[in-house]
Amino acid sequence: MNKLLRLFGIMLVLITVVSIGGRRASQPVSADALRYSTSEVNIDQWMPDENLQKVVFSALHDLGQSINTKGGYETTSVSQLKPEMLADLRYLHVDTTDISDLDGLQYATGLIQADFSNNTIVKLPSQMPGGDNLYSLNIGNYALKTSSPDWVLSSKVNFKNITITYTDLNYGFAGQSISGTYRPSEELVNYSNDKKRATIQFSDIFKGFKQTDGKYKVVKPIISIKYSSTDNLTPVVNSDDQVIELDLSKVTPATSVQIQFTVSASDNGASYSTWDTLNFKVPENDGAITDPVASIDPSQINDITPLSKNNTNVVASKVDALNNFMVNTMMTDTGIYSGYMTQAQKDSANTNNEMFNQITESAGLYLETLAMRGDATVFDNYYTQVKKTFSNGDGVFYWMYNSRTRTYKQGNASLDDLRIIRALTMMQAQSPSTARASEIKELVAGFKKYSLLDGKMIDGTSFTDGTKEPAIRLDYLDMQELKYIYGEGGWSQKDYNDQLKILEDAYLGDNFPWYQTYYYYGDMNGYKAGQYSTLPESKGEVNSIDSLLVILHLAQIGEAQPASISWIKSHVHSRTLYNNYYTDGTPVEKNSAASSYAIAAMIASTIGDKDMYNDCVQDLNDSQVPAGYGDFSGCLGDIPSKQSATYNNLTGLLAYHY
Repeated sequence: MNKLLRLFGIMLVLITVVSIGGRRASQPVSADALRYSTSEVNIDQWMPDENLQKVVFSALHDLGQSINTKGGYETTSVSQLKPEMLADLRYLHVDTTDISDLDGLQYATGLIQADFSNNTIVKLPSQMPGGDNLYSLNIGNYALKTSSPDWVLSSKVNFKNITITYTDLNYGFAGQSISGTYRPSEELVNYSNDKKRATIQFSDIFKGFKQTDGKYKVVKPIISIKYSSTDNLTPVVNSDDQVIELDLSKVTPATSVQIQFTVSASDNGASYSTWDTLNFKVPENDGAITDPVASIDPSQINDITPLSKNNTNVVASKVDALNNFMVNTMMTDTGIYSGYMTQAQKDSANTNNEMFNQITESAGLYLETLAMRGDATVFDNYYTQVKKTFSNGDGVFYWMYNSRTRTYKQGNASLDDLRIIRALTMMQAQSPSTARASEIKELVAGFKKYSLLDGKMIDGTSFTDGTKEPAIRLDYLDMQELKYIYGEGGWSQKDYNDQLKILEDAYLGDNFPWYQTYYYYGDMNGYKAGQYSTLPESKGEVNSIDSLLVILHLAQIGEAQPASISWIKSHVHSRTLYNNYYTDGTPVEKNSAASSYAIAAMIASTIGDKDMYNDCVQDLNDSQVPAGYGDFSGCLGDIPSKQSATYNNLTGLLAYHY
C-alpha cells in the first residue's frame, strides 16, 4: 500500500436497521455564517473536548494541515481560537486517544481528511465536517444509535460500531416484556454454493416465547430494516418465507458488512424487541481455476541486459560511495531508516519517533540491487535479516517496523511483498537454491492470502481484522513478476489479463502520456467499483513516481506506450522531469527527485536506450554528495538541509546496476 495512504481507506459498508427516518440529510454549516453569533463565545462552549481543542490548535499552525488564507494566526493558546478559523483546516493529524466529543468540528467546512480511529467517540456534531470537500473521516470507536446524525452513514465516514449488550437473551419469556441488544454470530449467514447469495433465517434471530415446560411457542416476529449502503448490496426482508435475503453477486469479496435490524414480537401480553447487530465479510468465490496461467522460468524475470555494464558514465567510485552510505549510515540490524539522521538525532530522545520507521519497500529495493549484483551469499544473508524483522510468520511481511518503539504497522503492502518475491526470483535464476525455492513457494501462498482479492492484486490486508482494501495503486502491478507467481500458484489467466487491461485503460493519452493512480474493485472512499482516480488527496494531480513505475512494469513485458517513452526521454534530457503534474501535463511545481531519474534509467535499460540511460545517470551523478561531508557523503541528497530520502538512494543504487 501506498505509504502516504496505506493507513487510509478500509472499506466499511454500513447497513442500519433501526428507524432513523424522517430527518433531512444534514448540510455543512458555513463558519462565516456563524461568525457573529459565536466568535466571542468561549471555546469550551462550542468545542467542549479539550483534547480536540489541542489537536485543532496544532493543525491551524501547521501549513501541512491547513491553509491560513489570512496569512496565519498569531494565536498562542486554544482559548483564542474562533469557529471561523476552522474553515482553514484541510487535514487533522490526530496523535491522541483521549478525544470523545467532536462537537465544534462542523465549523471545519474545508476539511479533507481526518482520522480519529484510536479514539472512542461518544458525541458528534449535527453537521458533517467538510461537507462536499470531505474525502475521508474515521470517527473511531462509535456506538451507532437512533439519535445519531444522518451523515454518519455517509460513504466518506468509517467507524467501528460499538453495541452495548443489555441482555444475552435472544428470545422472549411468556408473560414478560424483554428488550435489549445482542450480537449474533456470523454463523447466522447461510451462503449459496457460489457465494453469490446469502440468507438469514428469522428463526435464528428469534426463537419464540419460552413456556413453563421449557418449550417455545413459535411466533412470527416482525423484522424491519433501514440501511445505508451502496447500490451493490440491498437486503430484502422476505416475511412470507421468514428470511432476510442478500444478493452478493455485485459486492466485492472481503467487504466488511454490518447489518443492524429491529426485531419485535408479541403474544397474549408477552412482548419482545431487540436491536441486533451482525458483522461479516463477504466471502471470496473459491471455485476451481479452469484457465491457469502457464508457468514461466525465473530466467525470464532476470532477462536484463544492463546498460550499466562497461559504461563509463557509471563510475565505480560513485556507486561504491552510495552503497557505503546505505550500509554504514542508514542500515541497522533490523532494517533501513527511511531518511538520513545525524548521530546526534539517532541518540536524542527528542527526535521524532517516525524517523526510526523502517519499511519493507526499502528492504525489497536493496534485495533487488543485491540480486542485480549477483552475490548469492550476501543476498541470502540480507534476506534472512529481512525475514527476521518483517515476517508475520504466514508468508507475508509487516510493511513497517519502528526500531525505537519496537512496534509494527498491522498490515502488509502488496507491492513490497511482490518486490521481495521479484528479488528472490532474480537471484534464483542466477544461483538456484532449494532453500530459496521453498521461500518463494511460501511467499506465493502468502501473496494469495493477503494481496489478492477475488484473484486480483490489491493494496494489502489489515492483520488486525483481516480487512482487504478493494483497490489497487496501479504502480503496484508488476505484470512481469505477477505472471511468474500466477504461474507458480496456478491462478487464473483471465484475472491476469483483466489486471493488464486495468493498466492499459488507465492511460491518460498521448498528449500527456502518464497514468491514473488508483483503480477500485469495490466502492471505497466515495469512488464506485470500476472507477479510476488520481491521488484523492491531491485533487487531480499525478505523481511522476507512480506513472514511471507503471511504464517500467509495462516496458518489462513489451507493452509501454511509445508516447510515454518519447516524453520521458525528452524531459530527462532537458532535466524537466518534475515530481507532480496536473492531468493536462502542467507541472504542479518545478521540483525534481533523484528517484524519478533513477526509475527512468531502469526504463531506458529495459528498452535498450543507452542515450536516455546516460542522461539519467548523469543526473544521479550530479545529485551525489561528494566526500568531505562525514557520514552524509555519498548519498543523493541536499547538502544545505542535510536531507536525504532512502527511496531516492535505493532507486539510484538500483539504477546504477541496471
